[in-house]
Amino acid sequence: MARKRRLKRANLGARFSNYSTYWIGGLLVLALLGVGNWFAHLPTARRASFGSFEPTLEALGAVTADATDAIGLTGRDVAVEYLAPLSKGPLPFGLPQIVNTQKVPKDIQVLKRKGYWVGFSPTLGYPVWSAYAIPVKRVMKWPPERPAFLQDKQVFDSPTPDVYTGSGYDRGHMAPNYAIATGYGRIAQRETFLMTNIAPQRPDLNRGPWRILEQKLADDLSSIGDTVYVLVCTVPDASGAWLKKGRVRIPKGFAMIVAAVHDRQLRVFGIYMPQETASSKRPRYCFCSVRALEEATGLNFFPNLSPTLQDAVEIPEANRFWPRWEVF
Repeated sequence: MARKRRLKRANLGARFSNYSTYWIGGLLVLALLGVGNWFAHLPTARRASFGSFEPTLEALGAVTADATDAIGLTGRDVAVEYLAPLSKGPLPFGLPQIVNTQKVPKDIQVLKRKGYWVGFSPTLGYPVWSAYAIPVKRVMKWPPERPAFLQDKQVFDSPTPDVYTGSGYDRGHMAPNYAIATGYGRIAQRETFLMTNIAPQRPDLNRGPWRILEQKLADDLSSIGDTVYVLVCTVPDASGAWLKKGRVRIPKGFAMIVAAVHDRQLRVFGIYMPQETASSKRPRYCFCSVRALEEATGLNFFPNLSPTLQDAVEIPEANRFWPRWEVF
């Protein structure tokens, strides 16, 4: 009997030890995920201060942050009350205005396409900006086969597709193939392959986080039930190189300003990705204030808003994509 009691106590002790190990391990995992989630919502400049630990903390944060943001538990939006009617077209808050001619040439040509508008610069050989609206209802679920890139016959001395050949840069869409094709149809898709909608983009950026961001906007953010307005901009590099044939200058990076009016709230966020952005970079770690993007691009993005409203949506930095539904 005594031996049985000793064995029973030993078994209970072993079970307790195993449970303790599981609990400690589980708590440690939760703690690490909590740290990652906290890190994911820090301002961009603060995250960069973590140096070599930043990629590891980014990976930890990505496990939970997107999910908790999507249901409204975490993250911060930039939003203000907005009751004004929205005009038709992809730029209801005003055409981007040049405020720094040292960064933006004065030769901008505004070209209005079926699914997007673009501000093309013959001096640079690429668009300074491109604007499109993601409609609530799509005309097709998936885009047709990609058409060929074409020189824009409507623009004098438009770049030709072969300028990019062998340059090491992709022909990067400003208004994207996927969102325009699914939102506006085949003709609109073909227009996105005109060279006046194209800018030099490193392959890791174009085929990695930039592509993921474009698809997220078209698939996820459009589910809020309101039109999503997207303004894509190139960030100029005054000392930047040219593609091999000297027709197109290489921008420093790419910016995106996204806006929608939902439940009488104007929601806005900005994104910036330099050319050197790694293919593994997650878009959620590329948030930037709109005001910082204005300074980088030399443009004013919300000229139709009052100065007070501009400050309200441009100065703060969002740290999440809009939630698909909110718990609180």
